[in-house]
Amino acid sequence: MRRNKSVLALALAAGLAATPALAAEFVVVNLDAGTGAGLDDPSPRAPQGGNPGTTLGEQRQVAYAYAARMWGAIMQSDVPIIVGARFIPQACTETGAVLGSAGTTQIFRDFPGATRANTWHNVALTESIVGFDVNPGGLDIISQFNSRISGDPACLGGADWYYGLDGQTPAGTVNFLNVVMHEIGHGIGFQSFLSLGTGNFLGGFPDVYLSNAFNNTVGKSFLDMTAPERAFAVRDAGGTVWTGPDVSAVAPAYLDPQLALDVAGLAAPLPVGRSSLGPVVTDGSFSGAVVAADDGDGVGTDACSALVNAADVSGRIALVDRGACTFASKALNAQAAGAVGVLVANNVPGVIEPGGVDPAVTIPVLGLSQDGGAQLRALAPGVAVAAVLDPLRRVGADDAGRVRLNTPAALAPGSTFSHFDTALSPNALMEPSITGTLRADIDVDLTPALFRDTGWATQDRTARLGDCDLGIPVVNPDGVAIGASVEARSLVCSAFAPNRGQYVRCVVGYADELLAAGLIDGDDKDRTASCAARQR
Repeated sequence: MRRNKSVLALALAAGLAATPALAAEFVVVNLDAGTGAGLDDPSPRAPQGGNPGTTLGEQRQVAYAYAARMWGAIMQSDVPIIVGARFIPQACTETGAVLGSAGTTQIFRDFPGATRANTWHNVALTESIVGFDVNPGGLDIISQFNSRISGDPACLGGADWYYGLDGQTPAGTVNFLNVVMHEIGHGIGFQSFLSLGTGNFLGGFPDVYLSNAFNNTVGKSFLDMTAPERAFAVRDAGGTVWTGPDVSAVAPAYLDPQLALDVAGLAAPLPVGRSSLGPVVTDGSFSGAVVAADDGDGVGTDACSALVNAADVSGRIALVDRGACTFASKALNAQAAGAVGVLVANNVPGVIEPGGVDPAVTIPVLGLSQDGGAQLRALAPGVAVAAVLDPLRRVGADDAGRVRLNTPAALAPGSTFSHFDTALSPNALMEPSITGTLRADIDVDLTPALFRDTGWATQDRTARLGDCDLGIPVVNPDGVAIGASVEARSLVCSAFAPNRGQYVRCVVGYADELLAAGLIDGDDKDRTASCAARQR
């Protein structure tokens, strides 16, 4: 599809405030125009969560325009980035769904200023580097969203989209703005063109995304691997990480400290893996003396039957070995013997994260590496341990501080590799699943840093309303984007306010919300109010 870029815009855009001179311009093309569906749906809809649209299509357009302004405020490019948007039916069951999909429309290599020779760059990145339109009349990003998410019980149990702009997603709904921010992120560059099945480069050339990937098991970067090694690395759960320096620099400020086990007699804490069984372990909530479990069967250390040393285990933390039965069975046998916690030692290298679901498990469970288990067994019975936060390690990063990419053992097209790992805590925008804790209306976490690692420039300025400086950073180094959110909300206020006074009240109302949430201070709020009064 080819169109003149001068007319590529949502109908809504005519009422929106002009893009600040320092921002990139994301122009959204309504591919549903004239269909009466999707972004063009005329069904009445009550305004919600700061979204003033009064029809379903209008609310969808408003949320998309907000996302476009957010990314435009964060990224730097002198060339408009043209984004096609539409709703289509996509896969959906009662328990899972494809929420949306997006990607670049073209790729380029070996152009003047390319970040790497013989390496694919997406079209938006290419244009930001060369400074002119290399795709005249065409879309740069294509995005589509699941029209089946509409309250149908056969799709996500009846979940509907939430079109609010405030991040306050009601239970049983899916935050549309979060999904749009995520999908535009893929089009900007959170995307590799590697063949996941074969490990082959597209057309024989790598891309800038995979140029930043490394696998700890193979011990090589993706650029240095053979195709079979790459095919293994994208299925090596937890083993593939991002090596770009910008992400590694900001990860410590964003990711939570890793849980570890402080052990009397050991100089350094032992790494541990969290479990889905039992209560969540927090700093200080898991402590006591450790005793090796014995079920009297063979070596007796796997706790797959009732423990014969219950008197020793009672009131203490049971150390058990992985293997022969489920983690839940081990935990329940230890629990029946009176244990106050369970440590599961792996039977292969690496820290284990004991999985499973059993509400009958009421004591905390943690996993250890094979070596960690051996170290505990070598100490005298009754050694004291306590769960602590390790200041040197982060959840979702390897021991070198490199953030993990999503490489589950079971290949998941659309999810594998071109996402951060689900292990990150807190959750990140570019994980494969949109979680309820995301606030893409104000926070894009590690994503801009990853874009910088691939060759993008991001904004290093304060937010503006017109030519009036708010003094609020558009985006902080760790991805908090309050300034970008104010510019985006101003755009929506401008589109729907019938007069200057209404516009000012709308912008100031949003500043009051940010002030109440502790995201800006009183001076920021006053400058925002003053700048809003100077507009229109």
